[in-house]
This record gives sequence, C-alpha cells and structure tokens, in this order.
Amino acid sequence: MSGLGNMDEKSFFIGVFAGLILAIFLYWLFSFFNIFRPWLQIFLSGGRTSVFQIVGMRLRGSDVKLVTEAYIMLVQRGKKISLSEVESQYIARKQTIMSSQDLMQLVEQNLGSGVSE
Repeated sequence: MSGLGNMDEKSFFIGVFAGLILAIFLYWLFSFFNIFRPWLQIFLSGGRTSVFQIVGMRLRGSDVKLVTEAYIMLVQRGKKISLSEVESQYIARKQTIMSSQDLMQLVEQNLGSGVSE
C-alpha cells in the first residue's frame, strides 16, 4: 500500500511540473506572436523594421497595433518614413490620438515637409 501512495505523490509532482512547463511555454509562445505579428505585417506591407524595434515600443508603453497600422498606411501611400518617426509622433500626442487614422494624419501634417512622396 505504501508503494501506491508514493506513486500518487510522484505522479502529482510530475503533473505539477508538466503544468508549469506548459504554462511557461504558452506564455513564451504568446509573447513571441505579440512581437512577431506586427513585424510580419510591416514586412509584408513593404515597410522596414526590426523585432528589437517592436520590443522597444512595448517597453516604452506605445500602442504597438495603433503605431504599426498608421505606419503601414503611410507606407502604402508611398511615404518614406520610419517606424521611429511615427512612434515619436504617437508618444508626443498620446492623449489626443484615438485611432491609427488620427496618427497617420498627424504624422502627415507634422512631417509633411520632410516626408517625400
């Protein structure tokens, strides 16, 4: 009987360990896709950025989805601008920007003379 008790205890610890490993893996996978998805969208739209730039945006507290959508719209319009310039406009006026369309228009207004079409 004592052998059966040890086996249940051993199985319990193996189950807990496997659950922790699974939780860590799922967290890593979720984090990876939160960084990889915006990078892939920018890449496929013809824009240029690095994964480190996306990570930096997250660390600075920027709304990655909003900034990348505005950047992609600008790239699709033929504007030669960097993701950093779009993010800097977002950071400067974070409180007034409600959508990626707002941010795109703001970038076009403020950097219009320096942005080539």
